[in-house]
Amino acid sequence: MKRRLFFLALLLLCGVVGVSAQSERSRRVVSIDSRNYYLHTVCEGQSVGDIAALYSLSTGEVVEENDLDPVAPAIAAGDILRVPCYERVSKLQPKRGDDRYGRYRPEGGESLFKVAVDYAISIDTLVEDNPGVDPANIRNRTNISIRRSASGITQLDEIERQSRVLAAVLNALSRRNDYVAVEEGQTLYSIAVERGVDVADLHDENGRPSHLYKGMILKIPREESLVDDRVTLVTSEIGEWLDSLAQPARDNVGPWTLYNEDEQIRVAVMLPLSDAQGRVRGNFVEFWQGAQLAARELNDEFAGGEVERTVQLQLFDTKNSVEQVEAIMNSEEMAAWHPSLFVGPIYERNQEPVLEYVAEMGGTIPVVSPLATTTNGEYGRHYYRLSPTSRSRENKLAGMVGPTTNVIMVYTASNDEKMESEVLSLLGDHPYGKVVYDENFVVDSLVSRPIEELMAEEDNLFVVLSDNELDTDRSLAIISSMMNSRQPKYGMRRVPIRVLGNADWAKYKHMDKNLLFKLDVSYLASYHADRGDRQVRAFDRKFMKEYGRTPSMFAYRAYDAVKLFVAAMFGYGDLTAELNGSVTPLLQTRYSFSEEGGNMVNDCWMLVNYRPNYTIEVK
Repeated sequence: MKRRLFFLALLLLCGVVGVSAQSERSRRVVSIDSRNYYLHTVCEGQSVGDIAALYSLSTGEVVEENDLDPVAPAIAAGDILRVPCYERVSKLQPKRGDDRYGRYRPEGGESLFKVAVDYAISIDTLVEDNPGVDPANIRNRTNISIRRSASGITQLDEIERQSRVLAAVLNALSRRNDYVAVEEGQTLYSIAVERGVDVADLHDENGRPSHLYKGMILKIPREESLVDDRVTLVTSEIGEWLDSLAQPARDNVGPWTLYNEDEQIRVAVMLPLSDAQGRVRGNFVEFWQGAQLAARELNDEFAGGEVERTVQLQLFDTKNSVEQVEAIMNSEEMAAWHPSLFVGPIYERNQEPVLEYVAEMGGTIPVVSPLATTTNGEYGRHYYRLSPTSRSRENKLAGMVGPTTNVIMVYTASNDEKMESEVLSLLGDHPYGKVVYDENFVVDSLVSRPIEELMAEEDNLFVVLSDNELDTDRSLAIISSMMNSRQPKYGMRRVPIRVLGNADWAKYKHMDKNLLFKLDVSYLASYHADRGDRQVRAFDRKFMKEYGRTPSMFAYRAYDAVKLFVAAMFGYGDLTAELNGSVTPLLQTRYSFSEEGGNMVNDCWMLVNYRPNYTIEVK
């Protein structure tokens, strides 16, 4: 997640009152980037799906809002997520007449920090009792609720400390602004000069404060060129797209099939680009941009050929609504466009109108599902899912265990149960050792022998089942230490140790990544993009030149989908055979499709191996 703050360590250091992991809805709703969000602290073992269900949202909404990987979203206990709040904040506020609260009408130029100081009440309590508050600007609040039982008990230094922590939270979660706590001696002018912003704009953004106080939170708009446009529009082009989506391009309109004279493939890219309020989902903007670069490359390759081949893209905004998809599929614009390939819709619940259209057209138009990790319906052999099927994971794992491999299963307080089940199924009758750690991370001698006694002098495969960063780092550190201590005993340069883990480890920000290489770590991934690869570097340069930022996985996946399917469709043979035999250079992975559950599903998992010579091998 871009700019996400790892709060587990931060909260332990700062001791923020009340900000603890939440198994129920958060009571903190703040205004960030002009929208209301719950600040949810992730509980131990809590998944993105659990959090989405808690707030009656789709998993995709939580993934998008926090820039998580949609294929394998990685979160850890203590992380702070921003969760959209669609309730009217007036319903969440203390009711009028509740004598547990007083009401304060802020005057012009006041701040939430000053209210906290004046009433000797904690910042955390004010945020809880005033849902939708902008901690940097309360100018438009008609009143502030003051909890009587919490007034008069919080010291100034504690209020300053809490304000700094809240500024760090907001800074990590905002996409348009930086948040800072004022230091001693700073003025509005000095901060404006230091940050390179207009002092008048800074004054307005923060409710026109009459004075600055040490510890007071200020909101500083980021420079336009540096704005992460996951929510807001960075270029006018995106706004123009939204205005033009109801009127797709009408050039060369007419009855058309794949094998017409001008050999033109028309790709309908169907994305939930905006929501019901017209806000743009930046991840899918990047998806569209990746698809555009793929189409341009293809047209450049086709130019000057013996046969006039072209590919055209048209973006349709589904708004993540089946009703909107139905309207698109029944529109005159879709009839005029007459696509030969659909990329999307992203969410399975929106697919039915597209599949009905395909059936009416003879059932031969491919529909590509670029991000779905599961498929609940039987849609036909024209439906292609790019994310690999779970049935092929075990085949990749099988090569890691030979007849003489000494397998040691390492359990911690929180484990990847799916991975455990797959490995145990793979092992069958193959013997294995077991190490279990308790909450203090010492060997539980009741269920396992010390790890050194389980070691063999030949091939040792440790299967580390931890699904959180802290226990993973500890497990690998212990194995590494044990490796070091065993080397003199056997007179070897390196004890033969390999480790099998999971793909989330690569996303951990505070784990010692050197251990991945030292311990010959491998994991299965549904996709993998090597930023050191020449093809990937070339794409990154093009994307940065065109759009001014580094591309994400969304751009990679779109680029691969368009290049792979358009090239295969120009092969004129069986599409699945053309896809499986494709030599088109891709960014993330290879694909091999076979039928499963009435659909065509990718079988290719990537086995990523961190080699001791500090190279990454992908099989």
